[in-house]
Amino acid sequence: MRIATSTAYSQGVTAMNTQNFNLNKTMLQLSTGKRIVTPADDPAGAAKVLGLNQAKSRTEQFQDNIDILKSSLQVEETALNGVVDILQRVRELTIQANNDTYDATQRAAIGLEIQEHFEAITAFANTTNGNGGFLFGGYNNRDVPFENVAGVVNYKGDQGEQLLQISATRQVASGNNGFDTFMNVRGTDNGNTTITPVINRPPMSVFAVVKELEVALSTNAGVTPPSSAQETFHQTMSRAIGNIDAALGQIANVQSGIGARMNAVESQENVNEDYLVQVASTLSDTQDLDYTEAISRLEQQQIGLQAAQQTFTKIQGLSLFNFI
Repeated sequence: MRIATSTAYSQGVTAMNTQNFNLNKTMLQLSTGKRIVTPADDPAGAAKVLGLNQAKSRTEQFQDNIDILKSSLQVEETALNGVVDILQRVRELTIQANNDTYDATQRAAIGLEIQEHFEAITAFANTTNGNGGFLFGGYNNRDVPFENVAGVVNYKGDQGEQLLQISATRQVASGNNGFDTFMNVRGTDNGNTTITPVINRPPMSVFAVVKELEVALSTNAGVTPPSSAQETFHQTMSRAIGNIDAALGQIANVQSGIGARMNAVESQENVNEDYLVQVASTLSDTQDLDYTEAISRLEQQQIGLQAAQQTFTKIQGLSLFNFI
C-alpha cells in the first residue's frame, strides 16, 4: 500500500501534537496537584467533586454561624451574670433596710444605691453583641430595646428570637428577647398588697421590682415604731424580697436555656468538624494526584514525544524528490 508524502507528514504532525498534548496535561496536573483538571478528565469524578465542595462550603458556613452563636451566647451569659449579681446585692440591701435598727438616713442611702443598681440593670438589658445589634431586642435588634422614661422602663423590642443554622436540619436561637427575660416575671403580687395565686398573677418586670424598692425606701425612710406605716413598710419589703427571688428565678431559667444551647452548639460543632475531615478525605481520594504515577507517566510521555519527533525527522528524508 502506497502512502502519500502529505499523509505521512500529517500523521507525523498528529502524533507529535498528541504526545505534546498529553505531556502538557500531565505537567498541568503536577503543577496543580489535581488529577481532575477539567470535567472531561473524569465526568463522574468531577460531578462528585462539585457536590463535595458544595457540602464543604455549606458546612463551613455552619461553623461560621456557630462561632457567631457562641460569641453572642457568651456575651448574653456575661450580661445576665451581671444582672444576677446586682439583684443579689439588691436583695441583701432589702433585708438590711427591713431591719428596725436602720434609721431614715441609712434607708435613704440604701435607696440611692438601689437607684444606681436600677440604672445598671437597664444598661445590661441594652447590651450589644459584637456586631452592634442589641442582644435582647428580638428581631428588632438595631434599636435600643429598653427605654427609661421617668423611672419606668418600657420594652421597645419584640418577642422574636433570631435563629442561626448550625446544620442542614438544625437552627438555634442566638439570644433571648427582652420580654421573656426581663418583662415577664411572675412576682408575689405585681406591686399590689393583695397576694394572688401564681397562675393569676400578672407579669411584672425586673425593673419594676427594683423600682418599687427604691420608691418604698424614699417614701418610708422615716417611719418610726410602733406605727401602721412601719408595718406597711415591712410588708412592702417582704413582698419585694419575694419579687426579687422571682426575678432571680426568671433570669436563672434563661441562663439554663443558654447553657443548654451552648452544649448543643458545641456538640454540633464537633459533628461538623468530623464531617469536614471526612469530606476532605473523600475529596483527596477523588481529585488529588498520585505524584509517583504522574511522574512516571511524564517520563514516558517525554520519551514518546522524542520518538515522534525523531520519526517525523526520518520521514522527511524518505521523499523521492530527495533522490532525484
